[in-house]
Amino acid sequence: MAVLRLANGSDLTVKLPVPDVLTALRISAGAPEFVELPGEGGPILVRPSGVIAVIEDAKRGTAGFRVAQGGAPVA
Repeated sequence: MAVLRLANGSDLTVKLPVPDVLTALRISAGAPEFVELPGEGGPILVRPSGVIAVIEDAKRGTAGFRVAQGGAPVA
């Protein structure tokens, strides 16, 4: 399973391994605007240009994803 991080900040869990998700999201000339992927609650439609990361799901059922921004360190 893989987790998709979308440009709007939300995460979607997909019932495919990461290599299969990457293959499905490849953007080429004449490709459809949306790609259908198998989600946990049924099929989901995803716009490939809106996916900013594909993360392999960990055994606990969650994927770690953190974004760091410059600034003073927190003590």
